[in-house]
Amino acid sequence: MGRDRREVGHEIHVLSNMIGRKIDEEKRQRNMGDVSPVQTWVIRYLHDHKGQEICQRDLERDFNITRSTVTGILQLMEKKGYIVRVSVPTDARLKQILLTNQGEDLYYEFRDHIQTMEKLLVQGMTEEEIDQLIFLLGKIKKNLTT
Repeated sequence: MGRDRREVGHEIHVLSNMIGRKIDEEKRQRNMGDVSPVQTWVIRYLHDHKGQEICQRDLERDFNITRSTVTGILQLMEKKGYIVRVSVPTDARLKQILLTNQGEDLYYEFRDHIQTMEKLLVQGMTEEEIDQLIFLLGKIKKNLTT
């Protein structure tokens, strides 16, 4: 008995693995092998939200990952010198996450890599198809959070 060709979860899993392998291949070619994909996305997120108070809970919410996972990611990124955590003036319990100069430099190094990957992912798709894909992926995410 073969697999039902309409197993969305399986297709998403396979696609995720393919994207991960492609990202790793590109990183090796650019000598960026020690930066994990999630570190790349955190750096991009922090760059895109520069000037805003971004704390750990923002990453937990926007990346939909657990507190312990985010803690581990941030500790490693801090150790590598990509980020610093500083107290928020309005609440000493909160730590704002900021990119260091090294983190900013890294962002510019992989920005082209991200743009290349995005173009590859949507190659041959119309704007309408891309919009529909984003819409459908949003529905899947909503289904998983309700």
